[in-house]
Amino acid sequence: MQNKWDKKAHRYGRYTPEGDHLERIICDLMGEMGVDFAGKRVIDIGCGTGIYTLRVAQRATHVDALDISGEMIKILEEDTARYGFENIHPFHSGWEEFSLPDARYDYALSTMSPATHNAEGFAKMHRSAQTKIFLGWGAKRGTILLEELIAAHGATYTPPNGAVRLKEWLEAENIPYDLKEYPEEKVRSRPLAKAIEAYTWHLKVRDLTPDRERIEAILLRYMDTDGNVVERVTNHFNLIVWE
Repeated sequence: MQNKWDKKAHRYGRYTPEGDHLERIICDLMGEMGVDFAGKRVIDIGCGTGIYTLRVAQRATHVDALDISGEMIKILEEDTARYGFENIHPFHSGWEEFSLPDARYDYALSTMSPATHNAEGFAKMHRSAQTKIFLGWGAKRGTILLEELIAAHGATYTPPNGAVRLKEWLEAENIPYDLKEYPEEKVRSRPLAKAIEAYTWHLKVRDLTPDRERIEAILLRYMDTDGNVVERVTNHFNLIVWE
């Protein structure tokens, strides 16, 4: 799994001070749910390149950020230095292997990460901090192109459902939680070569063997007159906060 995420690191989004539309909305939703990182100790689980890590560190006093991908952590370290953050502490580690400190964090954060994906991961996140924040897929991600590519490789597309699994775990443990839902529709356009690279990764992460000729033949049907592969995507995000 680490190698798969290493390969995606250079295509992954990076922190910018202004942030993108989704980041701003998620941060606003956190505020509506009473989240305030000012003066707090935070752990960012499966931090990726640090898109949310650096944003949280603008207000927090201390942020531990871990990710299984060494390439993701390198980018986080680059951006931490570039923007002059001194309160971010990166760890190249999976969540299962990470040793929690004796003192609980004020906040544990997991955003769009497979690091916390099962009962053991949820339980460890629950123990790690006073307040927990989870942003994940709500088992709704409409992407006809990806569905077609996966079907062409003999499998069935299953939408990501990390938030659904977490809600089931919280309810089984009788732990109350707050939930905000955010649906998003967007059109993605990218050159053929980049589209082939991206969808090859999506197939590999599902343990499928990519057939480049088959991939290219399908993508060509989605090309516009400018030579870009155009796809309409429907996402459904769940933001969950609990004590």
